[in-house]
Amino acid sequence: MNEKNTENIDQVILHFIQGNADQEEKATLMNWLNENPENRKKLFKEKDIWNAAEIDSDRLKALENNEWLELEKRINISKVKQGYFKELIKIAAIIVVALGVGWMSHYIYSESASARKVEMRTVEAIKGQIKEVFLADGTHVWLNAGSQLSFPSDFTEKNREICLRGEAYFEVTSSEKNPFLVKTGNHTVKVTGTKFNICEYPEDKMIETTLVEGKVKIISGNFFKDLYPGEQATFYTETAEVVIGEKDFDIYTAWREGRYEFRNESVDKVFKIMERWWDVEIDYPKDEFKYEYISGVLRKHKPIEQHFEVINELVPINYQVDKDNITVKLK
Repeated sequence: MNEKNTENIDQVILHFIQGNADQEEKATLMNWLNENPENRKKLFKEKDIWNAAEIDSDRLKALENNEWLELEKRINISKVKQGYFKELIKIAAIIVVALGVGWMSHYIYSESASARKVEMRTVEAIKGQIKEVFLADGTHVWLNAGSQLSFPSDFTEKNREICLRGEAYFEVTSSEKNPFLVKTGNHTVKVTGTKFNICEYPEDKMIETTLVEGKVKIISGNFFKDLYPGEQATFYTETAEVVIGEKDFDIYTAWREGRYEFRNESVDKVFKIMERWWDVEIDYPKDEFKYEYISGVLRKHKPIEQHFEVINELVPINYQVDKDNITVKLK
């Protein structure tokens, strides 16, 4: 794209995030987004900077101002040096970093080398949280809200084996001799060193494994299949069917940064994600929303009311918030 076109697209983006883009500009923007995955990241960054949710409520605008303070805190927190974590790994069996809205806390489980015993431990990211876990072998795990990870305090066996319920992103320390196994029910992902995401919420009735780097092997009963970067394996738990296809892994890993991107996704699934991220219960008539699909982005640092206002622009709804309970109906 030449310099003139770059200036034009910047103007189009500005109009779009301010809510002033006409149909021609929207078409130009869509074409530009399809040219390169990096363009989508640029748009999201600009939207975050301008905080461009099209909301007229004075109450929600006040909430938006507070969000900048929360976001600033999160940016400052993220500047913690990696070397700090490396030093902690030397003295701790596991380090857990819990990420909430505007706060972070550290949990360190340490034992002296002479007295260390291998025990199974469990870390849970409750609803409303995202946690980072550093395992004893140096493997780095991000645990999404409503998820649970069980693992040994030290990897002394031939295989490194852990159990997952929910969703997690892994950066596994490479070891050809000691493969890393992630078990989810009767489904196993075998790893020698790679980056990948597994989503296994029981209510979804499927297990999605998305590979970013390296290679993993999907194992389920008599089924064995190697997965390569950019591929996703979907295992349907009710039928044991496995479907493999190419996917944009950025979409399936962005939740680590507090952002969910979804394209033509069912409103039902979007509501489930919102329940986990904001620790709320959403009551809605599932039959009425059965055929409603939307595209958009959820951002954890924004109040949930803001997202319902955006959903209302896509699917006309009425909603009522009563503390942690939200009632939603189609208009």
